[in-house]
Amino acid sequence: MNTQDNPQNSQPKTDPLIYHHPQVDESFLHGPSKLDEVFECLDNIMNANKTDSSKETKKTSFSSAASNVTDTNFLVCSKPIICRSSVRRSKPKKVPLNTNQFTFMRQIDCDPEDRILAREQREVTAETFRRMGNFEYRKMRFDSAVAFYTKGLEYIKDTPVLYVNRAICYIKMREFKRSIMDCDYVINHIDEQYLRAWLYRAAAYKRLNDEPNFEASIYQAKRENYTEHEYIDDFVDKMRSLL
Repeated sequence: MNTQDNPQNSQPKTDPLIYHHPQVDESFLHGPSKLDEVFECLDNIMNANKTDSSKETKKTSFSSAASNVTDTNFLVCSKPIICRSSVRRSKPKKVPLNTNQFTFMRQIDCDPEDRILAREQREVTAETFRRMGNFEYRKMRFDSAVAFYTKGLEYIKDTPVLYVNRAICYIKMREFKRSIMDCDYVINHIDEQYLRAWLYRAAAYKRLNDEPNFEASIYQAKRENYTEHEYIDDFVDKMRSLL
């Protein structure tokens, strides 16, 4: 039998080197597309922590995108595309108004009569604490007396009586520097001629063995109160007799 009559041998022969080369193997074009699986995997990753409603919305968007993508018109991006319109800007926080402004303005705009009445009420309260402090002082409970005088100063700060009463308590408690501070406050801020402030200041410096400041305090006491020289000398003699 002639080989030319065999139909199997009638097909043209191909070059085996070209037929088996991997770059010319286009058999993948006839297989199922993998894009649907890729988009489904992306949907599962992006919707893992979202609610059911957001899942349905995003699945619809990816499904519509996948339906329009073929094997020849897809685009691969290295970065995700972010829709700027979906980004919400944070609203500026409102700064609360000063809630104490109204109260402050009421205190400024109050009538002079109201201020006088408030002052009188505070003086009555401070006087009550002064009497309670004097009672404790006579009982030689100097700590309690200091506490009452200090409480009275919370209501009235421009009265010299509470300061000098507290100063003599500090002298009794041997807290001489604190006594000098109270006396100096009276002299520098309230009444520079206040006699008891000068005398208690002199007594505190005397117990600190500070003779220059002691002599200066007595001198200023006589200078500011020239009609009280006899009383000042008597105070100095009694103070020296107690040392």
